[in-house]
Amino acid sequence: MKSVKFYLMVCFSLLVLISGSAEAEERAKALVQCEKTDIRLVYDCLIMLMGKKSGNPMEGAKFEVGADMPSMPMAHNVKPVMAMPGKKPGTYHVRIQLKMYGEWALTIDLKEPMRDRLIHKMHFGGEGTSSHDHKKK
Repeated sequence: MKSVKFYLMVCFSLLVLISGSAEAEERAKALVQCEKTDIRLVYDCLIMLMGKKSGNPMEGAKFEVGADMPSMPMAHNVKPVMAMPGKKPGTYHVRIQLKMYGEWALTIDLKEPMRDRLIHKMHFGGEGTSSHDHKKK
């Protein structure tokens, strides 16, 4: 009798794990575009969030965006600010104020609908921004 209860408990646990794993597998993907404003070192950024596998826009997301300068760890960082929803599904806006021009790593810390952290490196200069991805091939 004890072995039957144990077997049923193991089967039930596996079913719970399998049913929850589909949601857990989906991660976020972000496309980021930042434009300089009239204020020196202040940029308005448009962030497009989507499911990494599904490609579907991620609506209702709650997240903060911060920035760190990889070449000077712990010396130059920007306090995270909350992103605001945009007009189109899956789009969000955030204004960041940097401390100097150069390469910055934007950190997107998702709180909802899932917990995830995305790092997006960008070069901010006097003329504008450029972005680069380090994808595994």
